[in-house]
Amino acid sequence: MWRTRTRCWAALLCAVLWVAALSPAARGMERWPPAPDVEDGDRLLQGGGAYGLDEPVEAAAAAEEAGSGEPVKIESPSAILMEPLSGRVIYQKNAHERRNPASVTKIMTLIVAFDAIRDGKVSLKDPVTISEEAKRQPGTTIFADVGETFSLEELLLSVAVGSANDAAVAVAEHVAGSVDAFVALMNKKAKELGMNDTQFMNPTGLSAEGHYSTAYDIALMSRHAVLHYPELVKLTAIYGAELNVPWRKNGPKFQLWNNNKLLTWYPGADGLKTGWTQAAGYCLAATAVQNNTRMIAVVMGAESARQRNIEVARLLDYGFANYTAVEIAPADKKFGPVRVARGEVAAIEPVPRAAFGVSVPKGSQDKVKWEVRLPKQVAAPLEKGQAVGEIVATLDGQEVGRMELVVPEAVGKANLWQSVVHTVRNIFSFD
Repeated sequence: MWRTRTRCWAALLCAVLWVAALSPAARGMERWPPAPDVEDGDRLLQGGGAYGLDEPVEAAAAAEEAGSGEPVKIESPSAILMEPLSGRVIYQKNAHERRNPASVTKIMTLIVAFDAIRDGKVSLKDPVTISEEAKRQPGTTIFADVGETFSLEELLLSVAVGSANDAAVAVAEHVAGSVDAFVALMNKKAKELGMNDTQFMNPTGLSAEGHYSTAYDIALMSRHAVLHYPELVKLTAIYGAELNVPWRKNGPKFQLWNNNKLLTWYPGADGLKTGWTQAAGYCLAATAVQNNTRMIAVVMGAESARQRNIEVARLLDYGFANYTAVEIAPADKKFGPVRVARGEVAAIEPVPRAAFGVSVPKGSQDKVKWEVRLPKQVAAPLEKGQAVGEIVATLDGQEVGRMELVVPEAVGKANLWQSVVHTVRNIFSFD
């Protein structure tokens, strides 16, 4: 009997020591170390039901509490509501105030990565080896060790769903060769999108001197993502995912959880990204679709995850209750033709620079009118993306939106034979 008890105690002691030797993730512990500046540390600060949403009904009811002449009651210091098809700003509060965006930054990290995939510079199946720089990232991580290899697709999933800082740095190094080079690409993209009050210092969103953005700029960034990279938004719409980690091949898979709890209860919610640091407060850039209308809501600097979620829900509710989107032209719709003088082709069919639509008060969508403005002829050479015309939309005689019509493919100057052929065709084909 004594020997049996001794063996049991010895076995129990061995089990305890074995569990203690495992990585935090393998022990089923929190993914967030108890540091004061941990990204998205909702559970650390608020305990048990602190994913920020207790009762979905409360958020919907709160949308009716707006007072003091404001259409939406927002206590957070900065917020915006945008309809992305038209880019119309429906509501804003200090939307151009520069603030720390925390991990909402990772929307741009994903955009730059998907730009590289689109351009053929990298592939989702690329193997990516974790560096020392990636390994030592603080905050939310997948506990990747130096030398471990993941596919780029797995790392993008870890960034989009798990907000993993080590994965974000690994993505940056793979796409651009270094974090600094990747950050340069992030800032270049920000300028292209008109994010004039944004500067990125890293791909993670961890607090850094000179790292800032605004609610308006984040809405622009989110709009670009939803219009051009549905596969990116699809990643951010995942609430939970499993990740194969090399050091756990024979054990349970590593579980990724999304801190955007609107995905679990807000109708039509399908992205994008949360963020939290002590410097930033609670931030959220969210998007949802209802009745073929999409809205983007951004809240920055909320005092709690619960507050940011409720206020984002209020913004979305207000947008869906009062506005509707009217699609005028998808991105690939052709207009024209327009003759090309001295070109290697006789004519072009311009397309919208992006999908074009307008947002109008509900009930007025049938009153929207639009006009295509194109010249009869343009002269070669023409660059791809060069504006040659526009579509202008009006409601009750007032302009509500316009979109450039651009050259779909570059057109060079014609040689002598092409000029003769095109001249003859133009004589018989055009007025």
